[in-house]
Amino acid sequence: MIDALTTKRLVIRPYCEADAKAVLGILGNLEVARWRAPIPHPFTLADLRIFNADGSSRWPDLAAITLNGDLIGGIGIAAHTGYYLAPEHWGHGYGAEAAKAAGDCAFDKLALDEMRAGCFDGNAASFKILTGLGF
Repeated sequence: MIDALTTKRLVIRPYCEADAKAVLGILGNLEVARWRAPIPHPFTLADLRIFNADGSSRWPDLAAITLNGDLIGGIGIAAHTGYYLAPEHWGHGYGAEAAKAAGDCAFDKLALDEMRAGCFDGNAASFKILTGLGF
């Protein structure tokens, strides 16, 4: 896992326990959950297990997307990537900015040969982000 990635507007960093409330709020929103697999709805604290008992991350390939210190979404930095954003942050280019940074990190720092991503039929915004990045 990376320490942190900084873009023009965002910091992408490992999740921390303080992120739990924001993650619950975002993934608990049906408008977000409907485009993510496999996100249960409703998404509850029982579904959110960020850390193992030993303090290690249960989500080692996932990172928090933050804007001005506030968690606004999450993204995978691995051979198979995906992302989510809080609806109030849709349409501002944050998804594309985070996805490009995650891809650059995966290829440059993690030395991956390829990445995979997909989106549900009807999710035009994610389709635009992914095709814009060459997926």
